[in-house]
Amino acid sequence: MDVSEVAEKLRSELTCSVCLDLFAQAVTLDCGHSFCRECVLQSWQQAHVSWTCPLCKSSSQPRALKANQLLKDLVSFIRLRSPGLGEEGGQAICGQHQAIQNLFCEDDHTPLCVSCLTSLEHEAHRVYPIEESAETCKGQLQEALGLVWAKVREVHMLLKQEKRKWQRCQIEAHMLKQVILPEYINTHLDWTEAEQQNLLEGEKRINVRRLETTQARIFCYVQSLKKMTEELEKTLEQPVMEMLLEWRSSMERSQELLLHCPEPAALGWTVCGTTGMRDLLLAFQSHISMDPETAHSNLIFSGDLKSVSIASNCQDLLANLQGGEEDLLCVLGAQSFTSGSHYWEVEVGSETEWEVGICMELGNVQGNIYGDVLSLQYFNMGDQFKLFIFHTLENPEETGPLHRLGIFLHYEEGHLSFYNVTQGCLIYAFSPFTFQGPVRPFFSLGLLQEENQTNTLTICPLIPQ
Repeated sequence: MDVSEVAEKLRSELTCSVCLDLFAQAVTLDCGHSFCRECVLQSWQQAHVSWTCPLCKSSSQPRALKANQLLKDLVSFIRLRSPGLGEEGGQAICGQHQAIQNLFCEDDHTPLCVSCLTSLEHEAHRVYPIEESAETCKGQLQEALGLVWAKVREVHMLLKQEKRKWQRCQIEAHMLKQVILPEYINTHLDWTEAEQQNLLEGEKRINVRRLETTQARIFCYVQSLKKMTEELEKTLEQPVMEMLLEWRSSMERSQELLLHCPEPAALGWTVCGTTGMRDLLLAFQSHISMDPETAHSNLIFSGDLKSVSIASNCQDLLANLQGGEEDLLCVLGAQSFTSGSHYWEVEVGSETEWEVGICMELGNVQGNIYGDVLSLQYFNMGDQFKLFIFHTLENPEETGPLHRLGIFLHYEEGHLSFYNVTQGCLIYAFSPFTFQGPVRPFFSLGLLQEENQTNTLTICPLIPQ
């Protein structure tokens, strides 16, 4: 048996029967069969009977899998020496030409000697000195490692968002049960409250299961990403030839892994025959307009009093402002509420300051509103914009792109909540509040300053009543 036959025989003995490739982090089960560590874990995740050998189906103890160092060393040996087992001064020797392999073919992913380079087999291939290929390889591995770590941070944020979404799901379910559904059913007599409450509880359980399943998938994905960082780091630490022979498979696995990030859970409420919470809220729509009599003098309005912006002479007013003086650009809605449920939507800017909510009005002189304001603010924090609840000094969690804001008021229940219409989800719900006297919609374009000159707020048209 010649050298190449020995190498081939050894390679076959060191091949995983699951992935049909040389062992990667080889482990040996109780039955004596060996596999790649990742292949065993994936097999156990997919198997109907846990902790069984993928080959003979014998049971193994569910303990931590320990690497088989002997198999690992043999794999390193065969990768370094194949197709020849010669060695000269610590350098790999070509089995065909018995010369030092100091070149690397990036097309065939194999080391070459000078004689190999002159053969027709490698005539049009990309061949470089091993040292040069190693530097290129290290750079790409380091870039891949950076991308995987960036994905780890991104997925950690996604996991936090899913956990916050679970909390919003609980709040939405409570609001539907206590506030929205009873009101809706009072005006839609073909639905009974008992039926809808039972359906609501069922949908709440479905939404919670979706969130729990998604969180579990995201957690497993994070673990896979961390294992990939370990693999890339180990590949970077290997001797040059081993690194060159293994880097491509590590790169391909990392690229494949990055493409399979779990999707966020899609939640919804379909009670009362509707397709979502917004459909329910639209049953309480109120047609809102703005009251110019309550507005700051530097605000201008559209003809239908649905849109407000800053007047073009704002620059003159800015020049006359004294240092430290604040001037709030606000206006009240023309409608006043002392009972009932009301819903309206406002088109807001994603790169401008604004404040939207209600005002428990005690009185006003044009441009100066006296009363307690419950509102959601969006304001500039230097290099980014932030949501803020002024009344409670809270920072609501971001719910995604916010272009249209929904506001729902239930006067008797003392309820006020804000919705991201674009994403179809709750942003914030105030704790029950005791309203005393009339409340009116409130709109503000923030403080008078140069950055706010392009601000505009628009009350959106809803479906006809």
